[in-house]
Amino acid sequence: MNSTLISQSSLFSAPVNQHYDEYLLVMNPDEMVSNDVAYNRKKTFELIGAKAVNNVLPHISIAHFFAQSDAETGLTQAISKCLKGRIRSSFVWLEDFGCAAKKGALFINPKPKSFFNDIIKAVYPAISMCQGLDKSKNIQFNKDPHVTIAKGLNPAQLTKAWTFFKQKKYENKFIADKLTLLRRSTDNSDYALVAEFKL
Repeated sequence: MNSTLISQSSLFSAPVNQHYDEYLLVMNPDEMVSNDVAYNRKKTFELIGAKAVNNVLPHISIAHFFAQSDAETGLTQAISKCLKGRIRSSFVWLEDFGCAAKKGALFINPKPKSFFNDIIKAVYPAISMCQGLDKSKNIQFNKDPHVTIAKGLNPAQLTKAWTFFKQKKYENKFIADKLTLLRRSTDNSDYALVAEFKL
């Protein structure tokens, strides 16, 4: 009898495999800026002869993390509550191109960075205290915001593309009036819309 009880106890105490989905909190620019990004991605393709970004909509990443999808209701409510009254819609200014050699990346610089830092400070409690958060992985808060033109370029590709873009001036702006929470399963499927938060 004791062996039976021990066996049952072991069954109930066995760890359960938890499934975590991938989440991305982003800010999307307007159509005019998105068209500019698409043009510059196409130009990069012409320069290096290879796609440097998959079919990803232009965005500025705020936070990247993993969590259980059944915790979404509490997560979205917490994010909405943290943003309310603290972050208001604002112009985001885009100015010139940048390069990150270690990541093989080209991007457009958004300003002011203080606006994005304020957003991170506002949403940090909601995400970090999420009940279904995968705590084995770090939450990646993007303290260096950017709009990606290309990434994963090898040194030769990056040199060729950056030689072209570093001589170009670019200025634009858009009204940042919402954040978007996206989710995808960890099998690298497409992102699905979870919620939008008006600022």
